[in-house]
Amino acid sequence: MEHADKQSLIPQFLGLIAITIARAGCAWGREIAGFRCGEQVRVYIRQLILDKLRALGPAYIKGKPAGSWATLLLEQVEDMQDFFSRYLPQMSLSVFIPFIILVVVFPINWAAGLIFLITAPLVPIFMALVGRKAADANRRNFKAMQRLSGHFYDRLQAMTTIRLFDRTKAETEVLKGASEVFRTRTMDVLRIAFLSSAVLEFFTSISIAITAVYFGFSFIGELNFGHYGVGVTLFAGLFILILAPEFYQPLRDLGTFYHAKQQAVAQPRVLLNF
Repeated sequence: MEHADKQSLIPQFLGLIAITIARAGCAWGREIAGFRCGEQVRVYIRQLILDKLRALGPAYIKGKPAGSWATLLLEQVEDMQDFFSRYLPQMSLSVFIPFIILVVVFPINWAAGLIFLITAPLVPIFMALVGRKAADANRRNFKAMQRLSGHFYDRLQAMTTIRLFDRTKAETEVLKGASEVFRTRTMDVLRIAFLSSAVLEFFTSISIAITAVYFGFSFIGELNFGHYGVGVTLFAGLFILILAPEFYQPLRDLGTFYHAKQQAVAQPRVLLNF
C-alpha cells in the first residue's frame, strides 16, 4: 500500500464497508430466526403441559399452589427461549468459524495457527467446569421461585380471610422468608454467571496476548519460525492479529449463552415431572 495510488484502494475500502453491513444484516437475521424458532418451541411446550394437566385432572392440580402452576407455564417455559434461539445456533458457529479461520491462518503462519489450535479448547473446558455448578444453582433457584409464587398467589386469594383472622403479620413473615431464600439463590446463579464470564475473558485475553507476543518477538528477530521460510511480514502479523479476536469471539459468546443451556437442562425435570 505504500506506493499504491490512493484512488486504486477505494474499491477495497468500499468492499470492507459492504462486508461490515452484510455481517450486521446476518446477525440481525440470526436474531430474528432464533426468536421465531424459540417462540414456536415455547408454544409447543406450553401445549404439552396443558395437555398433561388436562389428563391428570383437577384433583391433581389442587395438590399444588396455583402460583406454582403459573410460574411453570409462564416464567420457566419462557426461560428456555435463549437455549433454542441463541445457545444451539452458537454451538454451530463456535465450531464453524474457528475452523474457517484456522484454514486461512495455517497457510500464512503455522505457529500462529498452532497457538489458536492449542488454546481454543481451554475455553469450553473451563466453561463446562463452571457450568456444572451453574446447573445445580439453577435447579435450586427454580424450586425457590415456585415456592415464592405459590405463597404469594395463595395469600393474595385469601387476603380477606387472613385479615379476618388477624394473620397479616405472620403471613408477611412467611413471604419475607420465601423471598429471602429466592434472593439468595438468585445471587448464587448470578455469582456463577459472572465468574464464568471472567474465566472466559481471562483465557481469551491470554491466548490473544500469546499471539501478539509471538509476532512482536518475530518482528525484532528473536523468533525465527512459523513463516515457511519467507519471514514474518507486516501483512501476516496484522492479518492474523485482526483475526485473533474473531477466532475466540464465538467461543466467548458460547460461554455467555451457556447459562441458558444450564437452565434448559434443569427445566425438563421441572416441566415434565410435576
